[in-house]
Amino acid sequence: MLKAGFGKKVIDFKKSDLPLREFSKKLDDLYTRVMLVDGTQQHFALVSLDLTSLPAKAINTFKNIVAELTNIDVTNIWITVSHTFAAPHLPNAPKSETDHKNYQFIFDRLKSSLTASCEAAQLDLQSVQIASTMVNCPLNVNRNQLTAAGWWLGRDLNAYSDHHLRVLAFKKDDGTVNLIVNYDIQQSVLDHITDDEGNRVISSDLMGVGIKKYEDLQQIAIFLPGAAGDQRPLFVGNNKKPFAFAKALLSEQSVLVYESLQNAVHSISNWQLFKKLRLQTQIISAPTQVQKLSTFEIKPTHHYDFKSTGMTIPLDVTALQLNQYLIIGTQPEMNSSFGAECRQTLGLGEDVMLATLVNGGAKYLPEKLDYQRTTYQAMNTKLAQGTDELFLAAFAHLGKKINKEEEL
Repeated sequence: MLKAGFGKKVIDFKKSDLPLREFSKKLDDLYTRVMLVDGTQQHFALVSLDLTSLPAKAINTFKNIVAELTNIDVTNIWITVSHTFAAPHLPNAPKSETDHKNYQFIFDRLKSSLTASCEAAQLDLQSVQIASTMVNCPLNVNRNQLTAAGWWLGRDLNAYSDHHLRVLAFKKDDGTVNLIVNYDIQQSVLDHITDDEGNRVISSDLMGVGIKKYEDLQQIAIFLPGAAGDQRPLFVGNNKKPFAFAKALLSEQSVLVYESLQNAVHSISNWQLFKKLRLQTQIISAPTQVQKLSTFEIKPTHHYDFKSTGMTIPLDVTALQLNQYLIIGTQPEMNSSFGAECRQTLGLGEDVMLATLVNGGAKYLPEKLDYQRTTYQAMNTKLAQGTDELFLAAFAHLGKKINKEEEL
């Protein structure tokens, strides 16, 4: 029998701390959420922070902190982010005195929140029943759109979006149901949106606000961004309109997230005792390309010269098995259609969760069609053509390995 425990703590960015980097107002709180799994021989930790991303140095440090607090081996710890675009970054390579001060300030707030979340999760450890379900949630839309200047970011209702919101539920003896939530969406309702005075605002964005409606006083839900590389919310803010417009879009769409989570939990009837945990990893040596332009220098174009560096970087695909349920974790951001192809290649069902930005980020994982179209994803990544085929091979290998072990 395994025990599971959930903990949550606010990342304490006070109004008096602002401005912080480019943010000078706060709309709602950011949180750290932790799930711990404890057994006689099996242990695991899942950490999610309401941030856009984390540099490798911070991820390794946070892993060591969790390992010290919980005695869980660092190889069994996942550090993830909710990928809200409305949160201050840890400077990736601080150079100036201001950058160093910002890094230390943000890091200290994150560390304090992480420590308290781990301690709360340890106190919550207990035997639980688990179950999985999927519900339809049409809040995501494909953002690849053909324009006169080339393929660019927009809203294409005819392109592919996986509208399944996947939920793994953990029911405690008191009836409280904690969740892991997986959905193909980028949290960008408030991406670079300012209030009426020109202030960038801090927010956990669409999934964060919706999840907090579900959490209420006792429950905890951890959001794992899915295959959202070419996805966006159906409605996003617009700086040409009053800030109240963006807040209303955030509020109304977050209600649909909340209702979807409630519907998911109410649909579950196949509860079973949580008694199995397994982790398996497949390593990938991904080819890289020259990333000629920074994110904000990229423009739509019909012509782009993709050049290989001749080098590779290590990436991994890790299968986390909880009873018969699977969460696949990896670093790069996939397209929603590619996520569906990966599930099909894995051969273990549509309910498999695909979690991206796990233990680091690697920008986008474009498909062959992205390079042919010269999409935003193809230009804004270090991953070269052919990486998608390596990932499909890794998924196929994991699927065969898991099936073989289940037969034994």
